[in-house]
Amino acid sequence: MALSAVQAAEVQKLETDTRAKAAKHVANMLQRPDQLEKVQQLISRVNRKKASVEAMLKTAMQSQLDGVRTGLNQLEKALVDIRDIKENLQDMETAVEAVPDLYQRLTEVREENLRHSQLATARENLKHIFTVPETVKKTEQWIEEGKLLQAHQSLVDLENSRDDLLFELHRLGHQNSRDRDLLKEYFEAVSVLSAQLEKHLGIILLRAFNTVRKNPRELVTALRIIEREERTDEDCLHRQKQTGFIPPGRPKNLRDRSMNRLRECISQKIEANQLETREEKRMWLVRHLEVIRILMLEDLRISKHHFVPCFPKKYNIFQYCVSLYHTEVADRIHTIIAEGLEGQEYVSLLQWVEQTYPGPELMGAPALNMDKNLIPPLLNHEVVEDLMNSYLDKMRVNYTSWMQNAISLEKEDWTSERDPEVDMDGYFSTASPVTIYQMVDENLQVSATISQELVYKVLLLGIEQVTSFGNLYKTAIIEFKSDYFSD
Repeated sequence: MALSAVQAAEVQKLETDTRAKAAKHVANMLQRPDQLEKVQQLISRVNRKKASVEAMLKTAMQSQLDGVRTGLNQLEKALVDIRDIKENLQDMETAVEAVPDLYQRLTEVREENLRHSQLATARENLKHIFTVPETVKKTEQWIEEGKLLQAHQSLVDLENSRDDLLFELHRLGHQNSRDRDLLKEYFEAVSVLSAQLEKHLGIILLRAFNTVRKNPRELVTALRIIEREERTDEDCLHRQKQTGFIPPGRPKNLRDRSMNRLRECISQKIEANQLETREEKRMWLVRHLEVIRILMLEDLRISKHHFVPCFPKKYNIFQYCVSLYHTEVADRIHTIIAEGLEGQEYVSLLQWVEQTYPGPELMGAPALNMDKNLIPPLLNHEVVEDLMNSYLDKMRVNYTSWMQNAISLEKEDWTSERDPEVDMDGYFSTASPVTIYQMVDENLQVSATISQELVYKVLLLGIEQVTSFGNLYKTAIIEFKSDYFSD
């Protein structure tokens, strides 16, 4: 291929530059006369270098040529594949054009197939259809006798017969609503049986803490039925996505409802164990909290050692029971606070919340073997702070009342005809400082049974009140002096 004038000029320029660089390189290598003796060596070195470069160029060119050859082969294959795909698509388009006509010609076949399918379904369920009253009666008897597995299997057979027939009607469309209503009315007793079985399962879960110790098999049976119903719910929902049909009463959500009965059981235990009211017994709150502790510890021990082997692992039943009790007890504590506390009830409640609940007497008990870091606080920090502040307010009121009474008594002693009290050294003395110190010390000891944070606050309040009492005493003495000398 002939070079253009511009290209030829560029090649000529490159050749000239190369010769100039070569001449300069040779001049640098032969600057001294003694270097002429090494001309032959230099020529050999240059030849070797030239041969090496040429070999590298040949290898690179060969690699490039191989890559180009491979790419061309792949392009050729791709072209062949594209042609085959195009031909196949044309064949498919030709075949699809005949589908509408074929669909119309097969209408009678479809209708006949649908009738055959309905007939087959009816024949399969004839046994259950004609024996529905008898089966319902037998199932009711099994439920009453506690034979829940047999009752559930019978109920499943009845539901399957009903659902298969209803599905066939669903395939016919909305014009069969009369037949659908007739079937639902005929199988109405099946829904009643399902409700009876669910009620019986709920009673078992409501008594689960007693049942698991006396008759664990009954609890396991109930859980097996619940798991079967859960799988049936999943199948029905999946079928609904595909066909738009879902059987009556589905999903039953039996697991959620049964777990709600377990929650009701715990809630009833918490609410029903208040033995007295404040008017009936002064220590009502202490007794109420102690009963809650005993019940909660025993039930959590049962859930850990008896529920866990019975319930499926995915229920995580022990942690679920811990969460239920935690929520119900917290709600009960909030209710007690909302109804109002008096006097030492603040101390009793704070001790139980801050020490007893997370301590070894309850959540930290060895029988439960719970990680202390996983034990949540019963009340949030704001509620505890409000309780402490209310307790401190009551304490401040008590201090104020006592100090006013103490000052009044002191004034009466000063104006009475009795001689003032004296200490061992013969100095006038009063027992008021000792008494207020004992009050502060007693409050500190009580607060130490709750938390160090409360101890610090009670100490600050005590210092504040002692200082206040000193000022009040000083004022009273000055007033007494003024009144005494004015007379």
